[in-house]
Amino acid sequence: MDTAVERTTPDGPRIDPLLVDRVTEALLLAGLPVGYGGHGPGVHLRPARPYDDADDCAGRIALHWEPGPRLAAAAAMEQPQQPASAARRVVGSTMRNALAEFLPAFGIEVEAGRLGGETRVGRADGPAPATGRDAAAPAPAGARPEDLGIGADVVAAVRRAAALVGLPVAEHQHAPGITLSPCRPVDDGDDTTGLADLRWNPSRRLSAATDERAVRALTAVQDAMRHAFGTVLVACGLDLQWRRPTTLPYQLRAYGLTTQPPVRR
Repeated sequence: MDTAVERTTPDGPRIDPLLVDRVTEALLLAGLPVGYGGHGPGVHLRPARPYDDADDCAGRIALHWEPGPRLAAAAAMEQPQQPASAARRVVGSTMRNALAEFLPAFGIEVEAGRLGGETRVGRADGPAPATGRDAAAPAPAGARPEDLGIGADVVAAVRRAAALVGLPVAEHQHAPGITLSPCRPVDDGDDTTGLADLRWNPSRRLSAATDERAVRALTAVQDAMRHAFGTVLVACGLDLQWRRPTTLPYQLRAYGLTTQPPVRR
């Protein structure tokens, strides 16, 4: 299997190592895991493969998403129409779409793949966001989900679904990954006790930056990831619903596990 580390062949470079580094840096700034050497969950970078004889894909990078090991193993044992196999396809395609949504904000050109095909990177067509000097400073300590009144069953359900997808869950409000915040009631009859509003924190290097391009990249990452949550976490067994109050920001509420998760406990 080709991976990002397999950059050369007897005929010369397969993909530009500088482009690989640029894309990898953007993914790490976004707070996403990168599967180095073809191993581990997260984004995998590989040389693009031609669709047909007329497809000149030389030098292009194909972006793939590898889910968590439990979902990958369960899907490998199932037929395509069965739950884990179907969930893996949903996770892979949705996360590739999320990458295509936010990478242009990092000055990286993304080529939309054919239906069911690869999501490709052809070149970097703009400057990378400047993260600034203070971006590497340690994140301030924040409250853990359990300290904010979020139910232990909801926290466990989010962590379980996120592990199947291959995404990290933030240990506290300022850490990178999926964050869990209390839900504000939208009316007098709205009981939000124990529920969590899910959002995404990128790396500290990006979230602490003030450069205009970095702020745009931060917004693009958060919007793309939150949009993806509503599909990938649901596919992995989380009871998740959007609430759109008229005077409050949209909430993506986690209620707990569904009755039929794709992978058994």
